[in-house]
Amino acid sequence: MAFDRHTLIGGALVGVIAIACIAGLLITGGPGEARKQKEDAARLTAVSETAVALACYHQAHGSIPADTAQVESEFADAASASRRVKGCASARFENDAVTGEPFHLRRDDTGTVTQICAEFATSKSIGGRVRYGSAMAIVPDLREARETPGEHCFALNLDADLD
Repeated sequence: MAFDRHTLIGGALVGVIAIACIAGLLITGGPGEARKQKEDAARLTAVSETAVALACYHQAHGSIPADTAQVESEFADAASASRRVKGCASARFENDAVTGEPFHLRRDDTGTVTQICAEFATSKSIGGRVRYGSAMAIVPDLREARETPGEHCFALNLDADLD
């Protein structure tokens, strides 16, 4: 059976398209990797929101309690002292957007919260695609790239200007 020129060209074109699709999936990591990056972006946004809430609570009350449920309930009250701090009216205390668990807070020897930690699925940083507002003053290294997946802790400046 003889193939004409159009059949050969069509077959070659289908082959090139198939190879391009496979190469694209290999380079980008496919839909599973995209899902992990989207989850990490949501997690990072929740970290920034929680950092702002922690700074608001710290500036209203001083120390942050070991049981963060107190902080969370403080933000459930629209008239709370934490919400009356300048720049804190819309602050939200959030848990991990994927697991629903609270973020791990690290403390220094005096019990002062110094870091907020989250478990990330990828090593990539989402960079400038998300706006963090006053969170950048509280978590200066929020946009820095993570070198590996896993736990990543961000230093907190709870005395930062929230306005």
